[in-house]
Amino acid sequence: MGSIAPEQAKPTFKTPWIQTPLVESAALSRAAGCRIFLKLENVQPSGSFKSRAMGNQILSHLVKPENANRPVHFFASSGGNAGLAAVCAARSLGYPCTVVVPLSTKPLMVQKLRTAGAADVIQYGETFSEAGEYMQNVIMKQKSDNESENVAKVALHPFDNEPIWLGNSTIVDELVSQLPAPSGEDEKAVHHGRPLPVDAIICSVGGGGLLNGLVMGIERERQNLKMAGRYTSSPSSKPINLLAVETQGTDSLAAAVAKNSLVSLSKITSQATSLGAIRVSERTFQYAVSPPKGIAVHSTVLSDADAARGVLRLVDDERLLVELACGVCVEAAVGDAGKQQQASSGVDAQASPNRKRKRAQGSRRDEGYGDDRASATENETEPEENSERARRNVDRADGAADAIPAPAEIPSAPLQSKLKQLVPDLNRDSRVVIVVCGGSNVTIDGAVEWRKMLQEGWGN
Repeated sequence: MGSIAPEQAKPTFKTPWIQTPLVESAALSRAAGCRIFLKLENVQPSGSFKSRAMGNQILSHLVKPENANRPVHFFASSGGNAGLAAVCAARSLGYPCTVVVPLSTKPLMVQKLRTAGAADVIQYGETFSEAGEYMQNVIMKQKSDNESENVAKVALHPFDNEPIWLGNSTIVDELVSQLPAPSGEDEKAVHHGRPLPVDAIICSVGGGGLLNGLVMGIERERQNLKMAGRYTSSPSSKPINLLAVETQGTDSLAAAVAKNSLVSLSKITSQATSLGAIRVSERTFQYAVSPPKGIAVHSTVLSDADAARGVLRLVDDERLLVELACGVCVEAAVGDAGKQQQASSGVDAQASPNRKRKRAQGSRRDEGYGDDRASATENETEPEENSERARRNVDRADGAADAIPAPAEIPSAPLQSKLKQLVPDLNRDSRVVIVVCGGSNVTIDGAVEWRKMLQEGWGN
């Protein structure tokens, strides 16, 4: 199954990811005070940018000479977006992929892995570290009854290796042709010396695979322009700003930057567990503290409530539903506009403070990319909240448009977004790309819950 034909000296495989659209958002541009472009990685086959990362990692193993003319079986220890992407990519290429996840992995994600075509989904251990060790030390050493003696068993990492970063760097390759060319002398002057006509790119950071890919892609495009004799720079050339966004409780990059040394978080306490790497890659840390010439990296941290505002902003303005780990990038660009929207809803933020605290601690968590983190088994929903959610489900079936109300008009007051704080010289003509990284472990019920929590004062 999936073996390479002997006559193929250089085997070729189809690309297990797609080129995604780049769209300019009028609503987000107005709220952010600059031109906002959305790179829609949420439409990848697996629902996230991980299709590029895991897809390219799989391809890197398939082209190795030692795997020629052999059946290959892939193994992933991620029950989140990385695991789902591994299954989708492997299956599209005709290879099996087994996934090992901790016991705390939500049934929603286990079912999605099975539906996507996983060869097997095995639950073991309390953390992803334990699941990964069990996968390599036990599962990969077992032999099934119908398994070939010649099978190559390959373990996949969720974020920390070169093929993953190169896969993510293809985002930049697409931006080269998708971003509109500068028009007019002023725009050409602003973007002089930049390999891309963009002022800033905003991405979320878990282990750092996406950030690494973006930096590598920008550097590759700079080299391509140099080789073609079309690259010119001057001391006045402005860098491309990369905003590396985390949530409080997943902020391993921010902690490393603050200490100027790689550090590990003791545990993950944020609900945005897709960002839940307790330690970023060495390459990510180096890019953050000493980026290549022409690139400025800004590490910033927002709250879970901010991330939820970003999710709802995409729901309201773009009809897109993504995980908290993705929504946090939108809030980094929009800032106070999200809070103004909440304040204008007319809901008493002080109502039911005890209930508010209980909901904030007990809300569902969006499982992540399969990075090491402590399990979150304490967040269980009260029975009466289950009943309340069931009633809302019936109401939504009668009118889904009413489940997530439309936002109120946003006042045109000066904003204090993280983007404007870190890149203060932006104006209404400045170009900012948000990587809408997506994520599959999110539901309408989750968005409804976050809306209600924010209306009750979450994050104020």
